[in-house]
Amino acid sequence: MPLLPLEAVRPLVLSTSSLSEDAGVDADSGGASAPRCYALADHTRILIADLDALRLGVQPGNARSHALALAPGLVLLEPDPARETRASEALALALLAYTPRVSLAQSHTLLLEVGSGLRLFGGVRALLAKVAATVANCGHVARIACAPTAWGAWTLAQARATHASRRWHALKNTTLSRVLDALPVTLAPFAAQHDHALTQIGCATLGDLRRLPRDGIVRRFGDGVLGWLAQARGEAPDPRVWFAAPPSFHASLELQARVESAEALLFAARRLVMLLAGWLAAQHTALSGFELRLEHELASRHAPRTSSLTIAWASPSRDADHLLWLLRERLNQTELAAPVIGLALVASQVSEYEAPTDALFPMHEAAEASLGQLFERIGARLGEQNVLQLFVEDDHRPELAMSARPYRESEAKRSRKPRKERDMQQEAGASAQSAFDLPEVPLPAQPRPAWLLEKPLKLAMRGDRPVYRRPLKTLTRTERIESGWWDGEGVGRDYYVAADDRGRMFWLYRERIGGQWYLQGLFG
Repeated sequence: MPLLPLEAVRPLVLSTSSLSEDAGVDADSGGASAPRCYALADHTRILIADLDALRLGVQPGNARSHALALAPGLVLLEPDPARETRASEALALALLAYTPRVSLAQSHTLLLEVGSGLRLFGGVRALLAKVAATVANCGHVARIACAPTAWGAWTLAQARATHASRRWHALKNTTLSRVLDALPVTLAPFAAQHDHALTQIGCATLGDLRRLPRDGIVRRFGDGVLGWLAQARGEAPDPRVWFAAPPSFHASLELQARVESAEALLFAARRLVMLLAGWLAAQHTALSGFELRLEHELASRHAPRTSSLTIAWASPSRDADHLLWLLRERLNQTELAAPVIGLALVASQVSEYEAPTDALFPMHEAAEASLGQLFERIGARLGEQNVLQLFVEDDHRPELAMSARPYRESEAKRSRKPRKERDMQQEAGASAQSAFDLPEVPLPAQPRPAWLLEKPLKLAMRGDRPVYRRPLKTLTRTERIESGWWDGEGVGRDYYVAADDRGRMFWLYRERIGGQWYLQGLFG
């Protein structure tokens, strides 16, 4: 990551539309100003310039006054090693989503051992694309290379960052040895310490250094040079200390500019979600809810200092795209109480992650999981109370034989079922009924209409026949329902299927006490 020292201290720019000052417009003066760009500098010279500053002619090594003359909108920042370390560790946490073996190396480089996960992510090219997308979403510029050895990949990445070579991927040891021999010796980690001596003996490439007598190399440069060459070429072991994820997740992000739109916060929150996805993968857990805390600017005396958004869903997940989708829908429906200057993401409702198993034929559980995610997305957009699921109740009264409950509530009740009880049912051969299947109960002897009225309609009488727009004639025998005496809403009804002279069919009942006729439902 060649720009990491600058990226660690540069203010976070959310979007050119949400922040007028970052779009080159001065909010106070109302007029156009110089484009804003950033550079890292010491007390005399420029150390690192961002891409916008490079386009304006600012180069590392320029004097501060010269750089400001080339780019009047240049903002000079000072290095902060502590923030650089935190930025490296945050990106390492996000990359744990692809491998549990991530190591922090010198020159702002991260090393990922990905050999065991190539098939899982679809090959080298697909994995490199996913890693590059994660790094970009975390706000960093990266130069990625791959090789069979850690030091080999490190050297190829340095070569790509300095444009010292056009070959950045070497998947075989023989190819790596040939590529390393052609690279400049100045890319080696010990080159700065022995630069003058290497120039004196005419050693320009790593191949030249390798062909020197071993005794002379040890006498002049020490044992470390030969050891590094052997590790880079895969001829010696290279043990590493792997980055360890924290036991709990709590990530924060400071915004250097006030944000007044909830939608604009998604760009910054994306970084925190990427870190969360890496932490969940490292801990082998999933999530069914998290809390996004907002730190507000004190715009008025009555404005709150902090606020929070709690986002929860039914099925535990650790898919970053799914979490971002739910967060975006929630932010689109949120109105900020005051401008936001900081974000924090806290993981809650963490549970064990049960990875889906692959099979030759699609499993019902996989289809149900995808359908559950669809319902969660609809609930995030329309409101969880508006996503209902139908249930068959154990009651003979037609108006109480079915109920509609929120989908998330029903999923939560099923998820709270003890694991031991579920295992005992599976051992006994009792498979849990799916939430989307109707129970296997015998159908009633007489047909039931699909359309029940919300409230039974009282019918008038014409002679001995009930009337609904036209006189009705019963077609079936009596079906008696007597129930509900235990809850004070007992019924005694005789049900019939009836039709009029145009062939339209209805479901009627007559009260046993009183003899009044009512219309309960309509047939299609």
